[in-house]
Order: sequence, then structure tokens, then C-alpha cells
Amino acid sequence: MASLDECERIGRAALEEGAVEALIMTGEGIDRHRGLRDQLAGWGFGSYAAYIAEICRRYLDMGLLPHTNIGTLEEWELELLKPYNVSMGMMVETVSPEATRIAHRSAPTKTPELRLASLEAAGRLGIAFTTGILIGIGESPGERVRALEAIAESHARHGHVQEIILQPLNPQEETPMARWTRPGDEEIAELIPEVRRLMPGVHVQVPPNLVDDLPALLAAGADDIGGVAHEPDYINPDRPWPKLGALGERLAQSEMTLRPRMPIYDEFIEADWCPGPAAAALDAQLARRAEACAGALETT
Repeated sequence: MASLDECERIGRAALEEGAVEALIMTGEGIDRHRGLRDQLAGWGFGSYAAYIAEICRRYLDMGLLPHTNIGTLEEWELELLKPYNVSMGMMVETVSPEATRIAHRSAPTKTPELRLASLEAAGRLGIAFTTGILIGIGESPGERVRALEAIAESHARHGHVQEIILQPLNPQEETPMARWTRPGDEEIAELIPEVRRLMPGVHVQVPPNLVDDLPALLAAGADDIGGVAHEPDYINPDRPWPKLGALGERLAQSEMTLRPRMPIYDEFIEADWCPGPAAAALDAQLARRAEACAGALETT
């Protein structure tokens, strides 16, 4: 874990690079580790969620928009984090017992029941939420659809899911799944109409560095590529983020245009889902986006 001062340094460096969003991610079950609990207590925090909430508050103060994705959380943790995040996220990943046994046998907080409980708690609290499924970890095609159906059931109750990520497994060396096959784009394409059927109006994201033919998947109905970071993709170091300029040129060949969005989608902003403490930072970023778009129009 980084100190608060180190987190601020990273945030200010990102601002200088033009970053809008502070994506805060971590592994599962930090509070289960005694050494990490002791470190948090030494910094004056009673929980990992309280520590993250303070980081988010500081990022808001400097103008970044926090989006926290730190795994399975209980409702009290989500409630603690909500005021300082414009949106939050957690991948449901799968509802398959077999895939859970294979991929998450060392991650007890990644059971489908706990993941879906977190998704449901976020809905009750009115948190604009990003979730999705992981493809290729031992689940059947039918189980992929059932995972989307489980997400859709929660969204039908609360209307809080802003986007679904369809993420293929990207096997990494020196991991238990290193020799697994990376799913092809066609397996992702098959699921796009299922998301549209189950959750009309919810956006569909495909990670641009984890697929082979991004324009084809966008043409198939996906409409978002997520965030493209200034830092490397530490989870998938062998699949670097595309450069924005090159990506824009590639999409232009298919008559598609990149445009910026906030970590909370415009329709959720208009419906007043952004928490009050985050509103000032969001308004400032929206003003910058409007100025940038106006400037682009003037030069075309």
C-alpha cells in the first residue's frame, strides 16, 4: 500500500498528463491480512475502505474523478466510499461453479454469491456502477449468459448498472492459467446482443488492448472502450494500451470517431446520480470537456 503522500504525488503527476479519472484498483480481501491491517491502523484507518475513501477525497480536491474498483465489498464499505466516487465498479466475472473453482480457488471473496451481493448493495445505495463478466475461465457459453442475466436482475431493481464489460481472459506467464487459450473476438461478439436484449440502454465495453479487431466489435454493437491510461496495464503487461492518436486513426478508417466521456455516463449525470461531494470536481471536468470539444470544432 502506498502512503497518502505517495498517492497524492501519483495523482498530481496524472493531472499534469491530462488525466480525468483516478481508477483505484487492488486485490481482494486486504482487511484479511494482519500485516496490512496493522499498517492501516498505524496510518489511523480502521479499514481499507476508510483509507481508500480518504485517497478519493484528496483526488477530488485536486480535480480528479475517482472510480473505485477494489473487489467484493459489504454495504457499509460501499456507503463509506460512495460520497467520494463519481462511480464505482466490480466485475461479477462468472456465476459458474466450475469456473469459480478453477479461477478463484485462492480468492474466497470472489464467489458468485458475494459478488452479486455487492452488486445488489451498490444498487440499494444508488451508486452508478460498472460491472461485467470474464470470458474463458472455465465457464460454458450458457453460463456466460446466466451471469449477464444475474446482473440484469439486479439492474432491473435499481437501474444502477451503467456499463457491462465483456473481458476475455488474457493468460499470464507464471500463473495457474498460463497455458489456457485466450478467447477469440467471436466469443465476445456473441454476447453483445445478449447484453442489449437483457439490459437495453446499458453501455457495452470491450477493452481495446485485449481484443484483436476492435472496430469489428464496435460495429457489432459495443459502444465503449473504457479508459486508456497513461500508466501501463499492470494486470496485462503483455497487452499495452493503444496510443490514442493511432487508435483514433484506426477507428476513422471504419468511419468511427473517438469522443471523451466521464467515469460516470452523461445519462447518470443528468439523472443526478453523482454524489454531492464529487459534484464540483465533475462540473470542472465537464467544463473542460466542453471547451475541448468546442476547440476541436473550431479547427475542423
